[in-house]
Amino acid sequence: MPGGAARRGSQPIRRHHDSGAQPRRRADILNEHGQCAGAVLYNMETQEYFAVEAKAVVMATGGCGRLHIQGFMTTNHHGATGDGIVMGYRAGAPVVFLHTVQYHPTGIVFPEQAEGILITEKLRGSGANLVNFDGEQLVNEREPRDVEAASIIKECVVENKGVPTPTGKLGIRLDSPMIEMLADEGTVQKESPGKYILYKRFGIDISKEPMLIYPTLHYQNGSLELQADGRTCLPGLFIAGKVGGGIHGANRLMGSSLLDIVVYGRISGASSAEYIAGEHTDGALHLDHARSYSSEIDGRVAPALIPDYTDPELWERQLTTSYVGNVR
Repeated sequence: MPGGAARRGSQPIRRHHDSGAQPRRRADILNEHGQCAGAVLYNMETQEYFAVEAKAVVMATGGCGRLHIQGFMTTNHHGATGDGIVMGYRAGAPVVFLHTVQYHPTGIVFPEQAEGILITEKLRGSGANLVNFDGEQLVNEREPRDVEAASIIKECVVENKGVPTPTGKLGIRLDSPMIEMLADEGTVQKESPGKYILYKRFGIDISKEPMLIYPTLHYQNGSLELQADGRTCLPGLFIAGKVGGGIHGANRLMGSSLLDIVVYGRISGASSAEYIAGEHTDGALHLDHARSYSSEIDGRVAPALIPDYTDPELWERQLTTSYVGNVR
């Protein structure tokens, strides 16, 4: 949020006797007569809701990986539960391309303490092949991410040639020892020190043993509809990062998301400051907008704490993953 918006938004916080330092989560967007008028926040220490008045809101809430759709592991942090998409949609911002979720093909599936962490393309580029239970290479290691991820899923689920892990899951071998066969001894440790140290903590030497991998839910290409200047269709609501959809099309290129965060962080910040400088009426502070949805979440448990995806209704909503995404 730009400086002007931050100062404007901080005034109601002080009126609510809040120092601004408590851990808070945004609970909803205030829609006042068709324009964004602020946000409803939730204080996780006091378990209280309060409304914050603002002429503009910049939302950068991230993706939805921690919903673990269809049980997929994820690279996302524990706060990536898709809250921003829901809040923006309820406030009136349309969504686009929600089916275009990117799965990184090489996520750690064992050891389980590191499950979901991605293994960069650098290792495959250095000569580490993807091989199945029979030791057969199953796909060119330089194919696009969606092709590689789909090939790995097919090999494990359809062809039954996955490699069982000690924890009962299936994966594919990423033949990291091949790197040292093609280069010099010590190349893996020199070129990928972070992963080498990570595996060493669990008694695995990846210069001598293949890594067990499986696709991990990585990036959400679709989300709230984003305009070129960072705006949404709801006046006063701006977005940046994964909560903005359509920037990368259906299959994001490696490394480009960091750039879009910087670019749209700056664009959305500048656009919101320009918007604030215009003539806009302040919205009324109330919690009615949030209360109207409270019945939807009564008794629910946050997915990041105790995942439960056995609900038949939830599985029905996940059919898109099976028939549109990489599983297809």
